[in-house]
Amino acid sequence: MGSLRQTSHPDFDALLGAAAQHALRGDYVDAVAALQQALPLCHDDTARARVLALLAHHYPRLGNLQDSVRCASEAVALCQHMDEPRLVAEAQTSLSYVYAQLLMGRDALDAALHALKAARRAGNRVQEAWALNRLGVAYGSMDNIAQARESTQQALEVATPLGDGELSFSCLNNLAYFWLQLAAEAHNGGSEAKLLPEALSQARALAEQASAQARASRSEFQVTVALSNLVEAMLGMADHEDSVALIDEYQALAHRHGYLALELQAQMQRAWLLMLRGQHQACVASLMLILAQRREHLPPALRRKLIHALYEASKAGRDFEAALAYLEQHAELERQIARETMALQTEVMLIRQDVEQAHARAEHALVDARRERERATRLEREQERLRHQAAEWGRAAHEDVLTGLHNRRHAEFALPVLLERARQEHSVICLAMLDVDHFKDINDRHGHGVGDEVLRQLAGVLRYNTRSADLLARVGGEEFMIALVGLPLLQAQDICERLRVAISAHSWQDLAPGLAVTISLGLTGGAPPEQAKLLVDGADHALYAAKRAGRNRVEIL
Repeated sequence: MGSLRQTSHPDFDALLGAAAQHALRGDYVDAVAALQQALPLCHDDTARARVLALLAHHYPRLGNLQDSVRCASEAVALCQHMDEPRLVAEAQTSLSYVYAQLLMGRDALDAALHALKAARRAGNRVQEAWALNRLGVAYGSMDNIAQARESTQQALEVATPLGDGELSFSCLNNLAYFWLQLAAEAHNGGSEAKLLPEALSQARALAEQASAQARASRSEFQVTVALSNLVEAMLGMADHEDSVALIDEYQALAHRHGYLALELQAQMQRAWLLMLRGQHQACVASLMLILAQRREHLPPALRRKLIHALYEASKAGRDFEAALAYLEQHAELERQIARETMALQTEVMLIRQDVEQAHARAEHALVDARRERERATRLEREQERLRHQAAEWGRAAHEDVLTGLHNRRHAEFALPVLLERARQEHSVICLAMLDVDHFKDINDRHGHGVGDEVLRQLAGVLRYNTRSADLLARVGGEEFMIALVGLPLLQAQDICERLRVAISAHSWQDLAPGLAVTISLGLTGGAPPEQAKLLVDGADHALYAAKRAGRNRVEIL
């Protein structure tokens, strides 16, 4: 996860080195102990934020999510007072992961996007890949498996040439896990049923790659995680006998190092193996024993899986009365888990609030000790920085590759947020849809290379002539969206007309002799509607009217 700048305290350096060696071997209990000893020796906020980010990265391996949130939140709070995008990326990456484990998908996604932005600002490809990896985990916690696989595949592509073993292993292992989730959905039937063989095959191949890499790295944590996924794929493919030795191996490793969730996974797979062998009653008894012994320590996802396994095993053993009872328990446990998860999420929010309040009190005490003029200046700068950061947090990190603008996915996410903000501020919002006139003719006459350059230069003109607070996105081949917040319709019309003129007057002949480019714009707006679709539909209708009226014009609906 990166390296710490040199400090002046030799004991601190020794503890950091020891923690890194323990983590490489998967000895996270010892790694955490070394980092806890190092924390009081931190000589500045940069060192403290780094150690806290490492602790937040390691705690989830030991099933300690609350302390992970506390450390990550404090690291994020510290980073807000320094220009250290590398540290921001590390802290937000750790925060995203633990939020995902707590099923706080929206918070996990937000933290991952902040991490991705900070990593790119720092120009750090390793941290960029970690942020993409955690973005995949965030999507997975929201049951968006397709997007989870896409983000993790991007992370793997970035990570592969970098030579970071932990990073590439995490990408491979997460991809295997997401394929297993798809296999589980396919197993339950529905439209995805035909994907079951492919999903299991992909999961097994990726898990085997991850296992081989884990053994080469000598990290027993990586071996444990990879084998748990490999066994899951093997059980799905009815490879029962070869899985027993692997379960024995990784369960022993999990028990030795205190990987609670992984030890529970091994126990459940061992019980499920009994069911696959036709020993349904023995499977049920084993699963019930796990539930009785581990009830207070079962993570939400594992508890759901365990109860569902009890239902499946009873049904397979034709004990339909018991199966129905377990199904009813499953429904009740879903409600109970929802309540417990909500309680845990509330606890996490309180932890975050405590950390933020503690840092606020410390900052106030420091400011009060300085001269009044310095205090006023710092407060003014801090408020401006926070306002700027709050504005940036509303923007997603997805970009259109060709133009560098936001893409459709970002627009679909951001437009409802802007509408809600406008409603809360009792403001107005306008939306313009614009289309390059006769763009197909440009491609046909001058080639697709020129067409692509037209879109790039057009995006530059649009960016130059709009505000940073406006939403500017490419939402189709030659179609763009502009959301103008806080501007009345007539003022928005003036802006659209200025854009139209600027595009028409651009030096297109420098790009290709005889080339001329114009745009048509459809504009609507006023008080924010209840749904973003209403605004988009209005702008689309206005755009069609502009095209019907001869193009190269602005029409208002």
